[in-house]
Amino acid sequence: MADSLLCVAGTAAFCVLLNVPRKRLLPCVFGGVVSAFAFLAAQNRGAGVFTATFLAMLLLCAYSELFARLLRAPAALMLLPGSIPLLPGGSLYYMMSCLVHSQTQLFYHFARETVLTGAGIALGAVVSSIFVRLFLNRASP
Repeated sequence: MADSLLCVAGTAAFCVLLNVPRKRLLPCVFGGVVSAFAFLAAQNRGAGVFTATFLAMLLLCAYSELFARLLRAPAALMLLPGSIPLLPGGSLYYMMSCLVHSQTQLFYHFARETVLTGAGIALGAVVSSIFVRLFLNRASP
């Protein structure tokens, strides 16, 4: 629970850093809530790092597209701050620490986790973008 609250605080801080307009601040911070809780829910159900990140990113992209249409704002405004909780900062730090301290086995473990997290973020964004484009092309006459 404390991790989730820190994710929300980090998302809010990045919203301020990215100069998100005040009237869009709450939906943007809620995007971080969506991604953090989706990731934790997937992991609690036994999903690996890649799967949990992929599913959380799919949900975040869907949320961003929906609220971008409702609020008439760019989807990236919701997507960028909302993806902050998914970034592999901790595993990247530990990976580099293990590299410096010559802990080869732990280095490989954290390097794998970092790459899988990044791949989950990228693939989730791409798959979501493809579905949105297909849906919008079918919806328009």
